[in-house]
Order: sequence, then C-alpha cells, then structure tokens
Amino acid sequence: MISAPRWLSFVNRGSQEIPPFAVMSPATIAARSSTKLGAIETADQDALLRLALVDAPHAAFQDAALLFVNGPQAVPPATRGSCSQGAIVQALIRQDASDGVDHQALVRPDSLLGAAGDCLGLIAGGSAFRFLGFDGCPTTDYRDRRQPQQRFRVGWVTPSFSAPTRYFKTEERRRQYVYPYAGVGLILESNRASLAGGATRPQLSSIVDFAYRTYDAAVAPEGAPDYSQVNWGTPNLPPSRDGDTQTAIAAAEKGALQILCNNAGVYQLGFTASIKAVQAGVDLRGMTLGFLVERNSFDVGAAHDIDLIDDESGIFLPAWQEGVYTRPENWAQFEEIDSYFVNVSGSTIVAAEKGDRFQLVNAATGVLEIRYLNCWATALM
Repeated sequence: MISAPRWLSFVNRGSQEIPPFAVMSPATIAARSSTKLGAIETADQDALLRLALVDAPHAAFQDAALLFVNGPQAVPPATRGSCSQGAIVQALIRQDASDGVDHQALVRPDSLLGAAGDCLGLIAGGSAFRFLGFDGCPTTDYRDRRQPQQRFRVGWVTPSFSAPTRYFKTEERRRQYVYPYAGVGLILESNRASLAGGATRPQLSSIVDFAYRTYDAAVAPEGAPDYSQVNWGTPNLPPSRDGDTQTAIAAAEKGALQILCNNAGVYQLGFTASIKAVQAGVDLRGMTLGFLVERNSFDVGAAHDIDLIDDESGIFLPAWQEGVYTRPENWAQFEEIDSYFVNVSGSTIVAAEKGDRFQLVNAATGVLEIRYLNCWATALM
C-alpha cells in the first residue's frame, strides 16, 4: 500500500524555472554555494535535495525511486521548493504528438509512463509510473516555453513498483425508473439504479477487490424478481434484447445493483447520468442522485427509529451512506412531465471498508428516468 505524499525540501539547481507538478531528478550541475554531498546540499543547517528537470542518465533508468515531482508551485532557479516521491501524486502528463508519438491517445488508466530527458513531465512509452486518471486535477494546459509544441496536463500517477491499481467501472445503457427513497431503514431495490445491464457488465480490476450483486433468473420465480435469491459474485448479466426500456422484463433483469468492496481503501469515485423527471409537479430541489458507499458496520436494525435522511438537503447520515450527490443545474418545479433529459455528474473521495457497498440511489422527491449511467471508482490508497 502506498503512503500519503511526504513533502521534501529541495533547491532548484537547474537553469530554468520548474513549473508546478513537473518531474525532476537530482541535478548533475555543480552548485555555486553550500556544501555538496552528491544530490544533497546543506544550507542554513538544513539538508536540501539538489534537483533539476530530468536529465538523460536518470531518464534511462526509468526508476520512480530516482525521480521527484514538484508541488503546486513554480520554483525559479536557485530557489527552494517542496516536492514528493514514492506516492500517488499529481504530475505533468504529455498530451501532444509533435515527436511522432500520440501521447494523448496512449495515456489511458493503468498505462505505464516514463520520464524523458529535459522534459517537463511524463511521456507514454516509459515504465517509471502508472497512470491513474485526470479526474479532480487542475485543467491548466501547460507548455514548455523552450519547446511550445509540447503540451501537458496534470494527472494522477503512482510509481510502477506500487501495488496494482484497484478500480471498477460500470455502464448502464437501458432506460430505467428509479423511485425516491422514503421512510427509515434499508433502501429498496427500486430506489437504487442498476449499475450495469443488458449486454454490459461491471469491469472489475479483480474479484479480490470487488464483486457485484446480480439477479439470477435461474433461481428466481417467474415475474417479479426475488431479491432474497441475489448473491454476490461475478456471473454473466442478463442478455440485452430489442425494445429494452421500462418493460417488465427489463425491470426484472436489472443486472448489477451494487458493487461490493472486498478490499478496504480510499477511493475516488464518480458518475455521469442522463435523467429526467417523469411525474408532473416533481420538485428536483435538493439532491437528486447520490453515488454512495453504504457502510457495512452501520446497524440499521438498531437505528430503525432514527431519521436517516435530512429532509432539507436529502443527504443521508454519513455514518450510513457517504459519497457524492448531484442535481441538474436548471433544477425547478416542473408543472408537467419533462420532455427532455439533462446531464448530471459528480465525483468525490470516500474511505471504504471491506463489506461496504457502492450504489447509486435516488435522493430526490419524485421518480426519475435514467437513460444512461456511467459509474466508476479508483483506489487512491
């Protein structure tokens, strides 16, 4: 398991300013002052790393243990700064194709990246780091003033020697009704959105990390599904068929309803959905959809007399459900059934324990129709 970033002090002994999130290596040029001890110098009784942009010898090693990543500040030459090493960090990722390699197309989650000599960031084709994603990072488009054809953006990376990435992602293409949560106690299946249905299935990094809950038509009686027969596992999901919308068959074959966490960690999770109200007079105030972690440790039976939802905000008690809530930007009181869909999305970071469940629920005041849903989570620790 990778620890949280540990910030280290360094001095820029290169000849140019080091931009935020740039990749660095020990400087090979001589410092004009201070006592020099290899890559470390002392000044004012402090030990400082002597760093610069990556040179060719360090790039050849492709070893994250020899590389450092600048913090969110620019560091001019001969100036001190803070950097990190050996952790999940944000770093500059090359995004152009000026060298004949389409770095933007090749940079995908779990792909390997490497350092290059005299380059601000990481490039496709190396092996020092593993790419995790861009979500939640600054969207600034960085350029090297000396080489303006090179473009970079900030993304999450982790050393390639770290533990394998843990993640899941789901895609639900069927239209589905999701009913609002009401009352105290467990959320019913009708209040949850299906996380993968039709010909799709959740993509899991490993069944050691996650499992999904699915309806098994072979053991359920004909008609409405018997969810007492639903088990955790990774079997095939129901097949898609022509005309799948809100039919009884489609409702009975919801596919995966929840994702089970088998490996505790800190997860960055998010979702996008296309939704609309299907009842006249539905108020989409407050929180509409929530992509949440349901705590296995929470004793719902003991809390049956407790109001688990805040009527003003629609947010559940964090001891029970925690995650990200979102609503349409143009929320309003609809006097008639909506004829158009709106897109909503959100992301956050949540700690999950083994046995916790990831799910998307309707926290609005009326029934919502979902025509597209994409959910994902990636372990940060």
